Amino acid sequence: MRLLIDETFATSPYTIPITSGWVSPPEGITVEVVTSLTASSATDEIPLLAPASELLRLQQTHAVVGDIAVVADGNSAIAMRTPVRPDEVEATPVRLLDTSGAAELLARATLKPFYGIESTSWVRENDSPDAARAEVVIVEGAEALREPEGGYSEDLSRAWFILTAQPVISHILLVPRTLPPELMMDIVMFLDAARTEGLARRRDWRPQLADREGVGRDRASAFWVAQRLKLEEADRRALLDLLRRGSRGTSSAPPMNVAFVDGASSE
Repeated sequence: MRLLIDETFATSPYTIPITSGWVSPPEGITVEVVTSLTASSATDEIPLLAPASELLRLQQTHAVVGDIAVVADGNSAIAMRTPVRPDEVEATPVRLLDTSGAAELLARATLKPFYGIESTSWVRENDSPDAARAEVVIVEGAEALREPEGGYSEDLSRAWFILTAQPVISHILLVPRTLPPELMMDIVMFLDAARTEGLARRRDWRPQLADREGVGRDRASAFWVAQRLKLEEADRRALLDLLRRGSRGTSSAPPMNVAFVDGASSE
């Protein structure tokens, strides 16, 4: 069985121990760490640690395992960049610069309600004419944590928290609803072991990761302090609220058929 894991700055507590060989997957499970992971990479039979947005596409076939996640409490790796103060921008194309669907959902849920900015289009293609005209650029991962060369940078999880008093759930573990319980337990225990090892050895890899990605160590430290790696009961409601608000006005189906299950991690 394949297990897919999204590789980004926020999922490093899981991916670093795996790619460094500090933990090994159970027999019969092949782990693939994938950049820019989406639901299109998976089938109905594949579990994945993916951006929360992918639940909208997989809610009919997959369940959310609350034991494994990435939760940002007001300090995330998703940011909005503007050349002027955000309150000086009224309407503009919004450029999604190498961002996940979760970042797009967060931007859609905060841009107008919090900043009062009307999006005239959402642009992913670099060669689109609207990309050059965009006064709002959404960035994610290490780029969101770096100091901008100019203009203004806003952490969108802060805007979301002020709006809703809720955290941002950026990544969740999705498992096929038909997956045998013993296989789900193997996956949860493996990812829990990776997380435990990553946290235990955080001084070995966090400073090096920050330096390699050009993120200031103080900024990276503040980011890590605000991250949680498991869903609490209130986080489930926050996840569904973000999916509902962020998917309004899009072609995505609202989260109407979401199932949550629990594994047995040690955190």
